[in-house]
Amino acid sequence: MEIKIINNEPLRREWNQFLFENNGSFLQSFEWGEFQQSLGKQIWRIQVREKEAVLGQMLLIKEIFPLKRKSCLYIPFGPVLKKDLLPEEQKEIIAVVLERIQNIVQEQGAIFLRIEPDAELILPDGRRAVIPNKRIQPQKTLILDLLQEEDEIFKNFSSKTRYNVGLAQRKGVKIKFEKQYREEFYHLIKGTSKRDGFTPFKEEHYKKLFEIANDDFKVKLCLADYRGKIIASYILILFNKTAIGLHGANDWQYRALKAVNLLQWERIKMVKKLGCEKFDFWGIDEKRWRGITDFKKGFGGTEFAYPPSRDIVFQKGWYKLYHIARRVI
Repeated sequence: MEIKIINNEPLRREWNQFLFENNGSFLQSFEWGEFQQSLGKQIWRIQVREKEAVLGQMLLIKEIFPLKRKSCLYIPFGPVLKKDLLPEEQKEIIAVVLERIQNIVQEQGAIFLRIEPDAELILPDGRRAVIPNKRIQPQKTLILDLLQEEDEIFKNFSSKTRYNVGLAQRKGVKIKFEKQYREEFYHLIKGTSKRDGFTPFKEEHYKKLFEIANDDFKVKLCLADYRGKIIASYILILFNKTAIGLHGANDWQYRALKAVNLLQWERIKMVKKLGCEKFDFWGIDEKRWRGITDFKKGFGGTEFAYPPSRDIVFQKGWYKLYHIARRVI
């Protein structure tokens, strides 16, 4: 087996094509690596080959903590392995990759490697890992099958959701989609974050998503307009025939108009027409986000739980301090 580090633009299509053929996430795309670099992070695109065949690949990201400028390495929803490999073949590939990552660990002085797989991960024999209490990406999500007929999809919504969609239409809410970022989105998400108690990314984070968009990695801004005012907005990513509802916000003052219900329905219809086969509502949690979880469940879909994260620890002392700091924060 041969390990390659992929950084050059001409191999972009090959990298993404492997993901298309093997159910890879947008978090492993060539573009997501570019996005992380635009935020000032260091990345490695690691590919495992045997002769001309690609057997597996992963995007590896260096995350830096305020804690003495220490760092970890992170694989979001990866590694992505070739379909139909036997368990022993999977373990062999992972072993080869981890050996290469070990060199990066020594170069970077990383405390640990966090792997958040989107499929069951088989670690090599003798390789120990810790299951952390907190994840970076959602543990559970809701997936809507878009291969159904449009009428069937709508019929499977809850009665409350169907009513709210109609209410927003009757009240005159209008929906539109754009390819460019608009500052109204950040104004809305700042208000939503204060109300719901979370910290939004800096505005530059959202802007840069639109800058990396292309035919493989589409980014849409979904807007609900009421009498010339934007009262709700979502950022939608389209990758590998899947639409992902990544970020959203709304104006609480206009909540009675139920614009978010209509906006959700219109973007489901839009991405279905564009050829998407799945809609990923991107994260549900009945305990932490009860309200938003109930809202998403109103649109039907099937719950999906990802395998647990794994931390491979390289510096035990610093790893304990990291978790103490996380509890304080």
